[in-house]
Amino acid sequence: MSFWKFDSNIQIRLMLQFLTTMASMTVTPYLIVFFSKQLGTVVTGFMFLGVMAASVAGSFAGGYVADRIGRKKVIVACEAVIFISFLGVAFVNSPWLQLPYVTFILFLFHNFCLGASGPAYQALVIDVSQPENRRAIFTASYWLNNLAVAIGGLVGAFLFDEHYFALFLGVAVSIAISFAMTILFIKETYVPEKRACSASGKQRQKVSSFMADVLGAYQEVLKHRIFLLFTIANLLIIAVEEQLTNVIGLRLVKEIPEPEQLFPFLGIQVDGMNLLGLLKTENTLLVVCLTVLISCVVKSLRDRVVLLSGLVLYFCGYAWISFSSSPAVLLFAMFFATLGEVMHIPVKQALLANMVPDHARSTYMAVHSLFSIVGVSSAGMFILASAWVPNVAITGMFAGMGLICLVLFHRITKATQSNATA
Repeated sequence: MSFWKFDSNIQIRLMLQFLTTMASMTVTPYLIVFFSKQLGTVVTGFMFLGVMAASVAGSFAGGYVADRIGRKKVIVACEAVIFISFLGVAFVNSPWLQLPYVTFILFLFHNFCLGASGPAYQALVIDVSQPENRRAIFTASYWLNNLAVAIGGLVGAFLFDEHYFALFLGVAVSIAISFAMTILFIKETYVPEKRACSASGKQRQKVSSFMADVLGAYQEVLKHRIFLLFTIANLLIIAVEEQLTNVIGLRLVKEIPEPEQLFPFLGIQVDGMNLLGLLKTENTLLVVCLTVLISCVVKSLRDRVVLLSGLVLYFCGYAWISFSSSPAVLLFAMFFATLGEVMHIPVKQALLANMVPDHARSTYMAVHSLFSIVGVSSAGMFILASAWVPNVAITGMFAGMGLICLVLFHRITKATQSNATA
């Protein structure tokens, strides 16, 4: 990875992404438990749905606006609101004050702006990158993000329970740094053409409402057939990955209630819950340790080969994990699933960046984010399905989703290659 050869906007963005992700991960994984203790599971569940809806609405609004006024304005405005929101969250969850419902309202603002800034961030990186260096950029972004998640998650695991006030303040400080650095050092990467200045454009503006314009922009995105196939394939990838902490986790806890020997030659015993934690830790550590190595090994291979090979390993690994109950076999399968993940994600991100048109990058990224959220939300459907169908059927579903995903990416890469040579 040639980090220092990247555009300065990308270098700063990656460093800020590392800082804010690491700070956020000290609190984010523990918020559900935190509010469940204060308000109960049902109320917390509705609050979770509320902030997810705010995130979706923000993504749609931010994607549209960033293509109309530029990336930097949207990012700066959103980071200002996110900073104030987290400062407020720290204040109403301090040693002197506990206001969970006010916290919920603040998180609505926070998630709306987080969703709105996401497409703008992604579009900014694409704006100043070139097709030939995007694979390296997304590899660096992927590695730094996972490293930040690992460090932040570990810090939060030990400190959140007794020091959440300090951690909330820490997140606010990290966002303030990102806000200041963005204003001072990030340059605007996209100046929209003033197409609306034409007479016909002015006329259209007079007769069409703002909402109609927004919907029109997203309808245009949905007409991009290859992009639509890409988002569906990506949804399948995310849907399978999310099952580790949902359907697969529930199965492991149920099938391994008592500690079992991890390896025959080791005196370590684990139950289902321990095993789930081990699989998550293995995945994170392997991503952090293997990303640079794998990117060097596959550097000379064609993107299409790396992408499809990675997907085969990824889906085979998760299908295996969804079926086996042997601790050693599960750890072995996670190794192959993670190897596939490390191979396919940077190539997939570069493929996405190359297919979206310049004038609507943020709008495309917003639709991509929405499909990703649907993929995450599919966990509930699989949990319901697992109550009615045998486990082998769940494994069959994962294998079927993998097969569909491979067929879709086969067609997508073939079409993009044809377009490139045309």
